[in-house]
Amino acid sequence: MNSLPKKQQGAALFVALIFLLILTVLGVSSMSDTVMQGKMSAAIQDGNIALQGAETAVRAAEATIDGFATLGAFNNTNGLYIENNGPDPHNNVTWTGTNSVRAGAVNGLAEEPRFFIELAGDIANEDSDLGLNLDTYSHESGAGQTFAFRIVAQSSGGSSTASRMIETYYARVF
Repeated sequence: MNSLPKKQQGAALFVALIFLLILTVLGVSSMSDTVMQGKMSAAIQDGNIALQGAETAVRAAEATIDGFATLGAFNNTNGLYIENNGPDPHNNVTWTGTNSVRAGAVNGLAEEPRFFIELAGDIANEDSDLGLNLDTYSHESGAGQTFAFRIVAQSSGGSSTASRMIETYYARVF
């Protein structure tokens, strides 16, 4: 009788290597997904920061309008435009120099938010496109003329890759 063990063919080693290769591929795939999800989360957060910056610029524009005693400042300079003369908000030149107004530094933003204001016209006239029911708007007597203003605000996020733009209308009695 022969008591010598049979010579092994390496099948167990081959199966173990294949199994290890499959686990490595799964691990690398999971790491790639995790990195991608981290990048998406960072982009969403950067976009939200940019949106908050643009909201800050809108509030600064409203405060600017509230500070005016007359409409004389609207002369197509310094980010204040007369009706139908506002710049193209999608042109990068709009957000430089005196084409728009700086809203002030905000912590966490790559650049200062900016805005421009366009006088949209008298909204007390019910026949106009800007007609608005002001009869029960507030407790005030309604004396004076009510004007609408188009505000366009733009801000970057924490990096300069995210950007948000807001367009809104604001009314004030003069």
